[in-house]
Amino acid sequence: MSTESPGHTGPATPAESPQVPSVPPTAVDALARAGSEVLGGPAGRRLAGDGPWWARALPVAVSLTAVAVALGAVGKHHCRTLGWNTPDQFVHACYTDLPVVYTSSGLAKGLGPYADGVSLNQPPVTSALAWLVARFAPYEVTVTAQRVYFDLSTVLLLVAALVVTIAVWTMAGRRRGWDALLVAVSPVLALSALLSFDLAGVALATAGMACWARRRPVPAGILLGLAVATRTYPVLILLAIVLLAVRTGRFRGAATTVGAAVAAWLAVDLPFVVTNVDAWSAYLRAFFDQRAGYGSLWVLPQLAQQAVDATNTSGLPGPAVVVLTIGAWIVWTVLVGVFVLWAPRRPRLAQVAFLLVAGYCALGVSFPPQAALWLLPLAALAVPRWRDQVIWWVAEGAYFGAVWLYIAGQTNTNRALPPELYAMVLLVRLAAIAWLVVCVVREVRTPSTDAVRATRGPDDPTGGDFDGAPDALVVRVA
Repeated sequence: MSTESPGHTGPATPAESPQVPSVPPTAVDALARAGSEVLGGPAGRRLAGDGPWWARALPVAVSLTAVAVALGAVGKHHCRTLGWNTPDQFVHACYTDLPVVYTSSGLAKGLGPYADGVSLNQPPVTSALAWLVARFAPYEVTVTAQRVYFDLSTVLLLVAALVVTIAVWTMAGRRRGWDALLVAVSPVLALSALLSFDLAGVALATAGMACWARRRPVPAGILLGLAVATRTYPVLILLAIVLLAVRTGRFRGAATTVGAAVAAWLAVDLPFVVTNVDAWSAYLRAFFDQRAGYGSLWVLPQLAQQAVDATNTSGLPGPAVVVLTIGAWIVWTVLVGVFVLWAPRRPRLAQVAFLLVAGYCALGVSFPPQAALWLLPLAALAVPRWRDQVIWWVAEGAYFGAVWLYIAGQTNTNRALPPELYAMVLLVRLAAIAWLVVCVVREVRTPSTDAVRATRGPDDPTGGDFDGAPDALVVRVA
């Protein structure tokens, strides 16, 4: 292995002209063009950037995002009407953490997020959001209280979804603004947006990336720090920024962003640490106390045992799962780091972040349906090809239905999904994510196949300081 300081691997790409019209997906994507026949054919002048404002990428994407969240709410109608009861909520695939946690955690008693008797096991911002919504819901354990809490949470999560879409549109660049549709029309958004408060963390993380793309390191760091205090995974986006800073030698903006993120995280977390460290650290301790969860690669041994003996659900011991997970994460992080420094052309920020987060999800202790939201904006930016996205969407949709039927079978064997079928769908889901990873690796190794770089515009619309930057360090693996 050797290192080089090659200077510049190619001419810097000039900043994108604000006058450059957007490119509709039907003009550059074969699947989008074929699918458009249902809607009247490929896009014409009105969708090419010079038509009325309501026919342009952002208004259309925002409207479709609202429709997707509304469809998600409609999917919860059965439970919203009759209550979230087991196994009914799983059989009808209308389960959501939001009302269930409200009435079971102690929030419905009017207690604070980290008060004695409240068991949220969530990071501070998520706990604060859950408490804030609870302030406007009835303090009672009833179906009515659950319904009110769910409705209020839906409004909050709709705002978060709109933030994600707008941030993706911002990062995609004017020329590829229609890539925001890959978020707006995704079944992942419709199915999983209302399962938990994960989308709030995704909104903060994506907005932070958008600020970085606009070369605003301090707001980027603050938003990413708040995102880490909402969901832990955005720390991987910060790691992606650091890795690209090493490759380009542009450390100033990266250091500012990381420093602002640490400061924001401490500002949120320290008050809870000082006042009630046990309650604050519950979500961290829970990681080390759990066995393999739904969606995890490590749950497959348990499913294999169940297929042979339905009463045998032991699976891998909890400590073994934690060790395997941490070990797999370390290996994956090292591999991605070497890949970033070895690639013939610097990867785009969205590609690096996607690789890190995809490995984190696929190799984690659990991989619930709502965790796919973490990947949604990153996948849209890293692999903006409709064929590849549809493959992933189909797999996620199949898993969404399968996991609820499998869980329902724990209490109602008449409507159960056999463990072997659940394992098969789980593997299909992981294979679809692996396919997106392969697409990213292939396009980084062969930049001419990268849909973003093949379109005339910035070298890396999400790159911020890294856009058009020369290489300062490249690792050559013999």
